[in-house]
Amino acid sequence: MMKKKSTTISTTSSVGGSQSMRLILFLAIVVIAHVHIGIGSLAVVAAADDAIDNEYLPTTQTIDDEIAKNDILKEAFLKWFIDNGGIFHPIKVRGVDDGNTETAVNVTIQPFPDFGGWGLALPLPPPTLAAADATAAAVDIGSNECLPDDNPNGQCTTATASNDNTDRSSSKSQSSHTTAIIKRLDPLFTVPSSLILSVNSILDTYTIESSPYYLSSYYSNVNNILLRSYPTQQHAVGLSRHNSMGLVEQDVVIAMHLMVEDCHHRLYNTRQPSNYLGIIEEDSHWGPYLDVLPQYLIPRLDTFGDEEYEALADDNLEFVGRNSKRLLERLFGITHEEEENGGTTDAETRPTGAEISLQNVIREMIDIKLDKMMTTTSSLSDGSTASIATLLDSCTSFETFHRFVGIVASRAMVLHGRKYLTPLADMINYAPYVEPTDMSEGDSRHYIKAPFTLFHTLSESNSITVRSDRDVFLPPTLFGKEGAESAGEGTTTTIQLFEDYGPVDNSLFLEAHGFVPNENPNNCAIIPGSYFLRRYAAVGRFDKNVALVLRALKVLHLIHPVETKLEALNDMCVKSNLDIIDDGDDVGRKPASDALAITTLVLSDSGNTDWMQIEKEYGQSFTSLREKCIAAIHTEDVEIVEIRCARYPGSASVVTNALRTAARRVIASLEEQGDTETALRIQLQQAELLGRNQLSLALRFRLEERKILNRIGTAEDVLDFPPQKSVEPKNDRDVENDDTLENKLIAFKSFVEALDLPLNKIEPRLVGNGMRLGAFATEDLDAGESYISLSSNSAIDVDTALEGIDKSSALAALLQKYSLQQGSLPNDGFDTLLLYLLHERFILNERSRWWAYLDLLPSIADLREFHPLFFDHEDMNRYLSGSDVRRFIIRYQRLSSERHKALSSDLAVNLVLGCETILDRDKVYWATAILDSRSIWWNGKRHLVPLLDLVNADVVGSAHETRLEDSDNIVEGKVAVTRASRYVKKGDQVFENYAQPNYQLFTYHGFLLDKNRSDCALLDGLFIHRHDPGAKYAHRLPTTAPTFCIRDKDSIEELSQFFRMKYGLSLNSHGVDESVRPYLIQVLERRIARLTELMSTIVHDGENTKPRLQFMMQIVKNDLLHFQHALDNYVLISRV
Repeated sequence: MMKKKSTTISTTSSVGGSQSMRLILFLAIVVIAHVHIGIGSLAVVAAADDAIDNEYLPTTQTIDDEIAKNDILKEAFLKWFIDNGGIFHPIKVRGVDDGNTETAVNVTIQPFPDFGGWGLALPLPPPTLAAADATAAAVDIGSNECLPDDNPNGQCTTATASNDNTDRSSSKSQSSHTTAIIKRLDPLFTVPSSLILSVNSILDTYTIESSPYYLSSYYSNVNNILLRSYPTQQHAVGLSRHNSMGLVEQDVVIAMHLMVEDCHHRLYNTRQPSNYLGIIEEDSHWGPYLDVLPQYLIPRLDTFGDEEYEALADDNLEFVGRNSKRLLERLFGITHEEEENGGTTDAETRPTGAEISLQNVIREMIDIKLDKMMTTTSSLSDGSTASIATLLDSCTSFETFHRFVGIVASRAMVLHGRKYLTPLADMINYAPYVEPTDMSEGDSRHYIKAPFTLFHTLSESNSITVRSDRDVFLPPTLFGKEGAESAGEGTTTTIQLFEDYGPVDNSLFLEAHGFVPNENPNNCAIIPGSYFLRRYAAVGRFDKNVALVLRALKVLHLIHPVETKLEALNDMCVKSNLDIIDDGDDVGRKPASDALAITTLVLSDSGNTDWMQIEKEYGQSFTSLREKCIAAIHTEDVEIVEIRCARYPGSASVVTNALRTAARRVIASLEEQGDTETALRIQLQQAELLGRNQLSLALRFRLEERKILNRIGTAEDVLDFPPQKSVEPKNDRDVENDDTLENKLIAFKSFVEALDLPLNKIEPRLVGNGMRLGAFATEDLDAGESYISLSSNSAIDVDTALEGIDKSSALAALLQKYSLQQGSLPNDGFDTLLLYLLHERFILNERSRWWAYLDLLPSIADLREFHPLFFDHEDMNRYLSGSDVRRFIIRYQRLSSERHKALSSDLAVNLVLGCETILDRDKVYWATAILDSRSIWWNGKRHLVPLLDLVNADVVGSAHETRLEDSDNIVEGKVAVTRASRYVKKGDQVFENYAQPNYQLFTYHGFLLDKNRSDCALLDGLFIHRHDPGAKYAHRLPTTAPTFCIRDKDSIEELSQFFRMKYGLSLNSHGVDESVRPYLIQVLERRIARLTELMSTIVHDGENTKPRLQFMMQIVKNDLLHFQHALDNYVLISRV
């Protein structure tokens, strides 16, 4: 969530933020030996006594009593968990005692005072591993899967799947003194639906007539209250089973149910030995869980007072906190008069109609609950009756409501838009997780984050299984002399398990969870947007350059179109690594960076050292860049403005230095007001000594932001230009030399011979000249003559993938699932083949039956050099600017990214391939590029065909075609045959005409062809909007945003028909008439002007220019020729 500084820094920009959720779970560890001591990485949110106090149990006076009480609570909770179908998945540890015995241990809970209460723990039985046994210790969880119904005692069997050899470790190399005891994706425990609270389960309790607690007015009352209390929310749905219900509203509904159960539990535990007659004979189902929940008010943002908000010095967060409190009070029925009296109301008051409040509903819920549970009270003493009345008032107080809302908001997990309060899962404390640097050969930057749902899986029966989201290792301190001293014989060693709550900054921790981490790699510091303008122009005065910035922002839709003046950019929340939050979440879009790049260019001056370095690196002066940007703004052409004003050479580094400069200005402004880091630390120490938890949190929050500002501001201003040579990860294959390929060819030729092709008249050879490999005729080939035929088992396709694996394996089930899926497009087997290709290449590797073929394919390093899926946008901005092909490639990258995210969120995919494979962007993009560049189609299906896919492309002859034909040589009677498109002499290379335009060849294959008869200029970016005159005809088109391949009269006719439909012209007309001609001239002349203008700045290094850059420049040149030809010959000439 983004925040806005106030008090010491005043801004005029407003920043919105959506309700964040716990997205990703990561486990870390800390060793606790006998006496449980936390690692101190988090702010203490409550005193230890408060964390575990329960007024309905005997008061504890000594540490031993406290430990005993906690043991009772713990055992009661674990028994309740197991008795109600909860399952612990045993972790089998070897190396305990003699190093050979396996001991199964389960996760458990225990108090961690430094973390404000209970936490998840893994007890390791004594004695601790000796040094000699360190390397022998291991874990064997594997696929310990079972369902609650399988084991009534709550324990899974300890047997593992014998054929599960998949390495799911998230780190490939570890110190010899560390031993993995939990692997990533190993199940830890399963919580049954009977122990999970959600809006749906609560609706089942109170709105279904067959329920013993049916309350006829429950739904209508709660629904009306929610709708009345959130009137400004768009699309408010009130009380709903649909996942569109607001998260805060869900917190409220779950909290109400907890209040009822808590009241039941407290009444049950109100025992007076002298006259107790057993008012309630049965405890609440949730009693053992309620006992381990916090008994104090979670110190969230909405519990702050004036002093805490003043110390926080953040207008936006203060608004969020105060508004949250007001909304809860409104829901509960508290007026401002009642607030002055401490929030109390007349217990007999029962508002009706529009005045009904949640407090009234809660009383009705308690009434019907107690009506079912209570026996007669006639023999109770007056003192007992009064005591019960007082307790009932406490049950329905605002303080109790506020406490339970805080509990639900801070503990419930969000899955698919629904909140689930999940006992045991909600006890895992936070610690940040950082991707291991040795993952993926030392390059973790290309890993995507695993989604939260991957480690919290909701079953069809609504149970939730919690999995470890990383490998957990025994710390080195457990081994050798240090380990022996710290955990000797008979000592129980406990590892606390933590989780990372996802890519959220500290404002969410403060707002929802009530603590502030000392270290959060996702935390960010607010830099007010005014600081990006104040350096150059006076705020509030008209300035023609500021007006130009405003125009540019409007063209790129970076500011609301009705804005008439620009006083500040949006505030930016910046991380220590200079990433801007919410910038670049979608491939190809960087709204915050673009706005800052535009502002810096237009409002800067030539004396800035940034521009001197850019001129030295790119050969373009500041004056030239600025003039081109201003000219682009006047055109209002989105493409030109984006390239000239936001994505100019060196713009990324200009943005970085602008952030650093602004951070220094923020720090200087704070220090001028005496708001120094030293002063904050002193205030924090005083607040902690006084036990002022909320005040401590406010000050800690500011200190963590100050740390980030200091890290940003103290870094040197350096223009980080992209390297001239691509840097490859360690251990990735280099681009092969001829010797390497020759050795691979020998193995590949043997592999081809083993395929026993029905017909084969080609062989693979080295080609060179950038073509790498090719297929050569082994005899003379006539045009139309078959030169290769393929049986069903000689190509990789969905059928051969499924036939070649164990039908009972997890891989077979996975491929079968994806082969049957139907999306918005026909299922061509792409996802199935992508998963199979990843498995064969990166899991089986040399054990794959296809290895000789896979080993010959271009490596990741090869593809980085020539395939656009891997291209950096800066190169495309420089060399492909002006062409619609740039956005076409970016869209291809975006779709590939979305496919990757979808696959990586599938648990089955992760279990089969391992997180280190499916989360690796480079590996998934490698498989994507291989399929897109090498697939050969026949019978409506795609295939990877060893040998045939080595046939290179040219522009001669008819279009390549492989088709099924009858054959007398094989049993099936059908083979896939490819025929020569022209005469080929023995020993010459065989070519085929792919019959594709160059933009498609380049995007999917990484090359283009001269004199390509199928070439054209891509024309993209035209839409039929709902307000267009012809919008009512849009259903006749397959899409309202079609693309056009401009090259001849027919393509101009297609474009003409589109304009006729868009502008409501006669659809019976054909050709270029006067009604459509102006639109054709406008769009073609605009493309020509754009390409001509942007081509003028492309710098050609001659022979030193890399092939991919030459290809991009050639596309721009060809586009210009095609558009000009179409305009001159098919649009303007028809006037004559």
